[in-house]
Amino acid sequence: MRNQYKRLDVFRCRHESHQGFGNVISAYHVLKEKACYPDGCIYFKWKCHRLERGLPCPRSFLHVGRKCTSCPQYHDEKVIKYPQLLLSPHEYQIFLKEFQEFELWLQSKKDRGVDFTGTIKAVKPRMIMNCSHGRTHLALQGFILVFKEGFVDLTPFEDTIYAILSPLQQSRLKLAEGDRLDLKATLHLDRGRLILNHVREVEIESKAGAKFWTLAEARQALLTGKILDDQYEKCLSCPHGSLVDIRETEIVSEGQKRRKLFCLKGILKPEYCIVRSSEEIYRFDHCQDEEHQEIKNRLG
Repeated sequence: MRNQYKRLDVFRCRHESHQGFGNVISAYHVLKEKACYPDGCIYFKWKCHRLERGLPCPRSFLHVGRKCTSCPQYHDEKVIKYPQLLLSPHEYQIFLKEFQEFELWLQSKKDRGVDFTGTIKAVKPRMIMNCSHGRTHLALQGFILVFKEGFVDLTPFEDTIYAILSPLQQSRLKLAEGDRLDLKATLHLDRGRLILNHVREVEIESKAGAKFWTLAEARQALLTGKILDDQYEKCLSCPHGSLVDIRETEIVSEGQKRRKLFCLKGILKPEYCIVRSSEEIYRFDHCQDEEHQEIKNRLG
């Protein structure tokens, strides 16, 4: 079973909001969240007559925003964007069948208790940024375990699935990359991601001995890490890159969720990053040492 919601090879979208992702968009966003295929989505682009002519705003605003709607210089433009289908008609029909099968399976598991078995691919601090009335607050809310595959009950799941741990659980279990676990949890859906919440009865089948996150290190990363402007592909696949949920709560009943990329090492641009380069050099040297030792052993 694969998560058809998070497939990125089905659609592309040229909407401005997706430029930070390289116009890559998930099937969940198109088919479930926006329901914009094939009819497209309609939005209104805010504009200002004065700013368009290069004239200053009487209220010293540099961009058009929500406070501009009562201004006589304000106007909006109706825009329709259509997602681009990347599959052939035949491939799309196959995808829809797999999509429906996945939804039927998910319906039988969602918001219910499940048994899960898997090997941890990464452990990262879980951070939430609350935005309210122009102020932001970044908070640590435990840790997130990343699995690239596993078993949900008796179903082999060959895709990414996440598990949420409390700080107390991580302090007690000291989980790290490579550890293999059995656990019980409640399976939730979060914008196409499968999340194991309320994790309990964790049994560690094997420990890999890798370095684990401590609460003190996570709090330090909270202070020294940086929110990135774009969703760089290199950073998304980096063990030091973590997605932060952004919660805008100026109107609590209409609070919106989105995500930004957070560098736990505090590096703003991937081209300036020496962390992964040094890690790759270390792994290369380590492999070379092992290879040389193996040759020596063969030669006696």
